[in-house]
Amino acid sequence: MQQPVEQYPEQFSPQQQYGQQPYPPQQGEWYPPQQAYPPQPYQPGPYDQQYAPPQYQQPPQQPPYEPPPQQPPYQQPPQQSPYQQPYEQQYGQQGYPPYHQQPPGQMPFPDQPPYQPPGDAWGQPPQPQSEQLGRPAPAEGDSVFRRFRRIASEAAFLVGASGRMERDVENIATVRRPIAIMRRVGVLSPVINGGTSTVAALLSTMLAAQRSDRVVAIDTDPAGAELSRRLEPALGAGAIEDVTLVRADGNAQAVRSTLAEVQGQGARDVGLAVVDCPGTMYDEVGTELASSGHSLVLVVPSVRQVAEYAVAQLDQLAPAGQDVLLHRGVVVITLVEDAPDSSVGWLVGAFRQRGLEPIVLPYDEHIARSWPLHSEQLQPETRRAVLELAARVVGTVTGVAS
Repeated sequence: MQQPVEQYPEQFSPQQQYGQQPYPPQQGEWYPPQQAYPPQPYQPGPYDQQYAPPQYQQPPQQPPYEPPPQQPPYQQPPQQSPYQQPYEQQYGQQGYPPYHQQPPGQMPFPDQPPYQPPGDAWGQPPQPQSEQLGRPAPAEGDSVFRRFRRIASEAAFLVGASGRMERDVENIATVRRPIAIMRRVGVLSPVINGGTSTVAALLSTMLAAQRSDRVVAIDTDPAGAELSRRLEPALGAGAIEDVTLVRADGNAQAVRSTLAEVQGQGARDVGLAVVDCPGTMYDEVGTELASSGHSLVLVVPSVRQVAEYAVAQLDQLAPAGQDVLLHRGVVVITLVEDAPDSSVGWLVGAFRQRGLEPIVLPYDEHIARSWPLHSEQLQPETRRAVLELAARVVGTVTGVAS
């Protein structure tokens, strides 16, 4: 049986009691109305005037542009210097003041040409260096080209000097190599009177000056005594260049006995023995040194006829003799006075074609005029050539010894 639905009274219907809203209206909290204050007028403060922006001022009006006045065209100055006329009036035709009135840096000589005004090849006066490159102008009479040429020549001289100095240091180190047992060096020539005594004296003095051991020079020509005259002021007085001078007869047996006696007396004190062979390389003493010597110095004069004969003699050597010359020989070309360059060049080329690099000993007035020799009076080029010879000899000797 269906139960009847309970009906609510009309006074409890929410639509009828609250209208369209199904809930009662909410009431907000009450706040008192805000009081409105009247606007206050602006009153300037104490910093308003200090930081107030400056009032704009109209800039002054500038005068209208006016073009600059035109300058007169450039005129070429006269080519003649204004200083030439006073020089000529004051010093006459000479054209330059005397030496005591010259400005610093100029040293005229009596054959100097008269003073010329400055100017280049085109007749234009040169501009100062400071206006061209922003540098101070050079001194009077010293142009940029001359200064560049002087600097280049000095640089070339320094480079060449440094190379020669380095070569000299290397040669001195080679000459000072230690030698345990005495080594024999023969100085000979293909011709008679070829200058073997002079070369032997120069070689022995250079070796004695650079080495700490004893150097012996043996003169195998007691009659001529050319080597003795080169090394001692008087016969029997002793050498003046710290060289031990010994004389021997001009035969192979006497040379062997003298060398053995020198080596036996000094034990290991003697490093090198230089033997002067005044004859040719085909005589008895020359053949002995060529077979038993540790190094050979072949002296050839620069006279064209003598040089051609010496080269022809070398070409006639047997293969064994040529091998001795190639491995143990050092060629020295001695320049005579007024020797033409063509003869020297031909002789150097002839030895180079045969595998030999010669040493050129220049002409020296002290060697040609003085007896005996003094090392401090030799020319620098002569001393350098002798030092090269000594280094080549010691290098050959130590190479054979090793």
